[in-house]
Order: sequence, then structure tokens, then C-alpha cells
Amino acid sequence: MHLKNPLLFGLMAILLLGGTITPGLSQSSFDSEIVINEVEINSAGSDNSEFVELYNPTAKEIDVSGWSLIPSSTWKTYEIPDNTIIEANSFLAFTHVNFWFKDFGETVTLRDTTGNLIDETPLLKDLEDNANSWQRITDGLDT
Repeated sequence: MHLKNPLLFGLMAILLLGGTITPGLSQSSFDSEIVINEVEINSAGSDNSEFVELYNPTAKEIDVSGWSLIPSSTWKTYEIPDNTIIEANSFLAFTHVNFWFKDFGETVTLRDTTGNLIDETPLLKDLEDNANSWQRITDGLDT
């Protein structure tokens, strides 16, 4: 078989190879930033123990003072207090008000002090009124 234009073939091969490698390279790494690691939106009983757990998968402490945890009902936004540090490879959970979250379809967003999106959950639904929570399968794994 004779190629009509080997240069064109080489260029196409590079583009195809680059297209399959680039998505893997552009994904955030495991140790990139704080993530929402676990959320309980419908705790057993009176919903007075709903929480959001953040995880710091990095090797350094991160100051999350002034960051916001924002549920779909934005008027229930929780601003993280001053001097709140999440140590390296550590978890920190936050509670707010009773019935912080809707049980029938909720997202939780984490934003930094300037409003940049840090992390967001998928749409969560929990009608079971039990102790089951939404969790990342591997702590901190950024999917």
C-alpha cells in the first residue's frame, strides 16, 4: 500500500493521539483542592443533623474562612467562620440550621470568598429518612 501523502498521515496520527491523551491530562488531579466529600440531606428523625463534610486531599493546610456552602435554597447559605483551617489530608464537617436541605432534589455548592466555584454535588435526593448519606466512593476523588 502506498500512502499518497505521508506528511498528512503523520499529522492526522498526531491529532488523533493528542485527542485521546488530552482529556486525561486536563482532568484535575486528586490533590488539586478542597472537595465536598459527604452530604447528609435527610438524617433520621427531625433533620437536625444534616451536614456537609469537606475534605482537603492536599499536603498543605487550606484556609476556608469566608467560603460559602450554598444549597439550592440559597437563602440557607452558610458562610464558613473566620480562622477555619482544614489541615492536610483532613476532613471538616459543617452543620447549619434544621432542614438545611430539601430531601427531594438538592445540590450543594462550595464557593470561595471571591465567588469562584470550588466544588458542587450532583443532584441529591433522599426520601428515606435514615442515616444514609451521599459520599464520594473514594475520599476526595474529584470526578
